[in-house]
Amino acid sequence: MVADLLTQELEPERWGFKAARLSEVAALGIPVPPALCLRADALVRGTAEAVNATGTWLRLYRPRRVVIRTSAHEDLLESAQAGRTVTVLNCPPDASALVRAIDQEFVTEKNLGGVAGACVLVQEQVDVTLYGVAFSREGRVLVEATRGPDGVTGGRIPQVRARVEGERLAVNANGQTIPSLALIRRLRRVCRLLAEHFGFDVDVEWAWTGASVIVLQVRPVTGEPLEWAS
Repeated sequence: MVADLLTQELEPERWGFKAARLSEVAALGIPVPPALCLRADALVRGTAEAVNATGTWLRLYRPRRVVIRTSAHEDLLESAQAGRTVTVLNCPPDASALVRAIDQEFVTEKNLGGVAGACVLVQEQVDVTLYGVAFSREGRVLVEATRGPDGVTGGRIPQVRARVEGERLAVNANGQTIPSLALIRRLRRVCRLLAEHFGFDVDVEWAWTGASVIVLQVRPVTGEPLEWAS
């Protein structure tokens, strides 16, 4: 079974929380990269349908590069488990190669925790100049950013940090070019909208085009960011 993330409302019990929440973000009108969702149980039964569906999706959206991501029962309110999921960047837009890689590397007990209620996302890779995460809590927003798509989420030290409390803004750019204030304002607005919609403080992975924020993932905030502990 397959689903288009941008045009279908996905249930977490069938598609995992990552895919389901992104489908809700898209429905709110917030930019989300297009993605094809492939159910893990369908992938176990065979790859022909997956290859055909992936080929159709690639012809429709024509991504230059693709990222493969897992979506299962991670990112719960009590345990976000941000490091549990698997992501592979810079995949070629070739349906057979993508499904072969998924079949060999992704459809495993370790990656998906079994086949019930889990899927693999074949998603357009966003190529921009700034990527990061944003945490919201009680009206405060903490922004961390790097120049690479796997920077902050890969455990690297952020090149830019910004903290917003009310109308106050503090930026530590570590010698880097300070991002546009429009980015910070957009992230604050996006975080507030998503927190209100989902009903919990949000941890948002994002990409900045220079004009708009693209949401790559939404999960609950389950810990205290170090910048807020001081």
